[in-house]
Amino acid sequence: MMKKGLLKLMLLTLVLVVSGCGGDTGGDEQDVYKIGAIYSKTGPNSPLGEPEWNATKLLEEMINEAGGINGVPIKVILADDESSQEKATQEMNRLIHDEKVLAVLGSSGSGESLAMKGIAMQNEVPMISAGASVRIVEPVEESYWVFKTPQSDVHAVQRIYMYLNQEGISKIGTLTDSNAFGESGLQQLEKWADEYDIEIVSKQQYNTQDPDMRSQLTRINSSGAEAVVVWGTNPGPAVIARNMKELGMDIPFIGSHGIANQSFIGLAEDAAEGVIIPTGRLLFPDEIPADDQQYNVLNTFYDAYVEKYGSEPTNFGSYGHDNLMLIVEALQNGATTREDIRDYLENNINDWVGTTGIFNFSPEDHNGLTADSLVMAVVENGEWKLLDH
Repeated sequence: MMKKGLLKLMLLTLVLVVSGCGGDTGGDEQDVYKIGAIYSKTGPNSPLGEPEWNATKLLEEMINEAGGINGVPIKVILADDESSQEKATQEMNRLIHDEKVLAVLGSSGSGESLAMKGIAMQNEVPMISAGASVRIVEPVEESYWVFKTPQSDVHAVQRIYMYLNQEGISKIGTLTDSNAFGESGLQQLEKWADEYDIEIVSKQQYNTQDPDMRSQLTRINSSGAEAVVVWGTNPGPAVIARNMKELGMDIPFIGSHGIANQSFIGLAEDAAEGVIIPTGRLLFPDEIPADDQQYNVLNTFYDAYVEKYGSEPTNFGSYGHDNLMLIVEALQNGATTREDIRDYLENNINDWVGTTGIFNFSPEDHNGLTADSLVMAVVENGEWKLLDH
């Protein structure tokens, strides 16, 4: 483990490198840059929201220790939506109208982010989501003020289908959550199936808190499916993994990037062994080659997070990192009003190296990533490992 002083120095250097070299702040002079952040620190989405929350606090502290943005400190006002769309909208309105923040980060879940999206659009406030659903930023003409950093479900589906093609698997069963994340994932699984010569022979759904999915799995098992593609976040996918083991199903479990954390393995226990997912690289930064463009930002952030919190940031910490650092990038380069921040994100984020991937935003793309930002991972001996494909 690096010494704490060196670690802080490296992260502060990283902040300046990622943020650009600065410039005229432009706009009205401000004593502090107020940014809102809504994450699911509690509730079912807490395995996603807690590392996003922690990453935000860590970076706020580091940035202000380094002198802020061109001498102006940042103040991130964090709010817990409790994994509730209703609470997310309440906090969104509070941050915009009472706190008068320049931008809002979050939320952790797709449903909460979609609920916040309309408020961002109505009030013309830039928002960067940590939700996966492509509907958060599409159609782009209805997402003028909204961006997001996680790979969209379309990227995850494409990466899964590429893997299935490599493995010679052409028939799958799908088991998807009935919530916004699961529904969006199913739409993409259906949309891209023909292009990758994949046949969905059984489509099943479950509700987020269902305690048993054996009936759906039994139908999939009798359909001729060669793999099960599960789309949801914990606890559902862990229940499904255990149910598959109980039923003696020996076809592969392919999950979404929504379970790219240790929480899934803890919930599924030994039934997690062999589960495969698409994931960002922060899940195992020490396995990423040193010549990878993301190597420095990944490892520096990972080490700083572990040093402060004693736990791994997972991919969800990477979304928290990139959400805040994109706003820092805009502020550092003179975009200090809501409109200027939005315009900067859309027009000036080109080959921007984050922990999630290399971003290229444009008027046509407010996610800015491709399927190449994902790698495949497998659970081996209770840990996520990079799958060499």
